[in-house]
Amino acid sequence: MRGFIPPQNQEETVFCKKACSLCEKTDKTGVKSFSSFLDLRQKELFQAQVNKYPGLKVDFYAGYEGDSERCVACIYTEYDEVYDYEYPVSVLVSPVNSEDKLTHRDFLGSLMGLMIKREYIGDIIVQDDVCYIVCHENMASIIISELKKVRRGGVSFEYYSGNLSYKRQISASKNVTVASMRIDAVLGAVLNISRSESASLVKQGLVHINHLLVKRTDFEIMDKDVLSVRHHGKYLIGFEGTKSRKDRFFITYYKY
Repeated sequence: MRGFIPPQNQEETVFCKKACSLCEKTDKTGVKSFSSFLDLRQKELFQAQVNKYPGLKVDFYAGYEGDSERCVACIYTEYDEVYDYEYPVSVLVSPVNSEDKLTHRDFLGSLMGLMIKREYIGDIIVQDDVCYIVCHENMASIIISELKKVRRGGVSFEYYSGNLSYKRQISASKNVTVASMRIDAVLGAVLNISRSESASLVKQGLVHINHLLVKRTDFEIMDKDVLSVRHHGKYLIGFEGTKSRKDRFFITYYKY
């Protein structure tokens, strides 16, 4: 099992300090504190900061049930409880024309065009004829009033009050064997490229594991890691720890 990876850069160090400030606030006042939206790496860092305070607990909420990548944290005392409706999270919905073939990236780009910071936007779910945007409640009215077009397609968002559940669409699984669980070996097998080519992608800063930028070619891949490679896609890695007779590792991967 991979241990906690401490802050890797100044940005992560600053993030941890902000998380500690929220912890100190709740620890002193007993009042719940909420974060902005966190990615998988930030969630890990946030949890580590809360663990430093014995009297505090943390809960995470994405705004819906299912396969989420971004969530809001709530810090509260061990004598308290937190409920989903307390989170400053809104879910918006709009019909979309499937012929426009709008993607997650299209909607995110339009939201950034409204000068909304990424930390106030949760997951964006685009299906054939509908799009859901999870956002901070303070951003909901702006999105509803200002976001009327995404690329060439018209949209009209409103509050969604139903129970949203989503299972991320992934391709059929593929099974391969690798010489080791190092990122250069796994990446090479997944992309069907040489180990030197995969090592080059890592060194160029094009590879993330669970939103953590990885530049070491000997970084070990674990079961259920999400491997993102710029310009190559995103993959879920499955590894049960089994080996072949030639001492190679069996892994399964799925492309999002």
